[in-house]
Amino acid sequence: MVTNNSKDRMKESPKKFILEFFKEANIKNENGVLTISGASKDFEDFIGKKSPYKLVFDFDLHTKTKDSELIMKGSYFLLAIRDYLSNKGQTSLLKINLKLDKKELVKKLKLRNCQDIKNNTSDILYGFSFLSSYQYLNDKKQSITKILVKDKDVLDIDISRFKAQNGNKEEISNLDPLNSYQIAKKILEKKVINEIKPIKMVLMKKLDKELFRVKDHYFKQIKEKDEEVEACANKIKMLQNKLKYTSYERDIRILERTIRESKERLEDLKRRGYKERLKSEEAFHINDEIEKHVLSIKNTLINISVFYYPIYEIISNNKIVIRYDPVLDRVI
Repeated sequence: MVTNNSKDRMKESPKKFILEFFKEANIKNENGVLTISGASKDFEDFIGKKSPYKLVFDFDLHTKTKDSELIMKGSYFLLAIRDYLSNKGQTSLLKINLKLDKKELVKKLKLRNCQDIKNNTSDILYGFSFLSSYQYLNDKKQSITKILVKDKDVLDIDISRFKAQNGNKEEISNLDPLNSYQIAKKILEKKVINEIKPIKMVLMKKLDKELFRVKDHYFKQIKEKDEEVEACANKIKMLQNKLKYTSYERDIRILERTIRESKERLEDLKRRGYKERLKSEEAFHINDEIEKHVLSIKNTLINISVFYYPIYEIISNNKIVIRYDPVLDRVI
């Protein structure tokens, strides 16, 4: 029986995935309907439909909401997002636009004898977006992870709060995302390990149940055959013992024929090697269940965003005395 709580949990994963995917769009959540507007043009072109999108997670609500998309496992909209992400892999160069209030900065940093504030240098942040897909049994889970790296540090800031525009390669140099990518990969691996813990626990429980079922089945099969062999051997002994005390020719012939048939049956059971055959079948089904319960993990880098922005230099007595990072909001 599926309870309301379990229904809510089944809806939560696709909803979380969609909210993450459309993080930079405009989202309204009213009466169970997610309305997505301002989706990126390349996604609109890919899916062949312009936003806004009305997304619902309940069939009854779908029938009542005009032009809505029903979001459930295997739905067209979810598959379209997956295919879009799988084919998207690209690098974006973005320039963060910042408006500096020099008076506010001087006041904030408590500067004295400030002659000028210049922005002759720039700094770089690397943003990596990964699509993680988990395939197990007949289920599939996907999640998007965005990791922001500067130098050797992973940043916990919302980069989307800054306005950005397409950058110019001539304005920035020394682009080398490899080291930052390696750092992001390690962070992703830790996140994946945490995400798969509950999945692995479920798989282990299901696998234990299935292995018990297989082993119990073949244990009973072998036991049944063992008992048949034992019963056949006991029958032969009983008939042979009875034959010793039989004097009538007709009864002797019947007993001898029955003993002969029983021996043939016993030899047939032994010749077929039922125990080895059943053990072989058991091993096959055990390996089959183990393979079915394997968790397949695929991590795909779907986007690298290179953000660059000005670093402000505070000049006093014709010397640079302070360098200020406006994105991290700190003196460097």
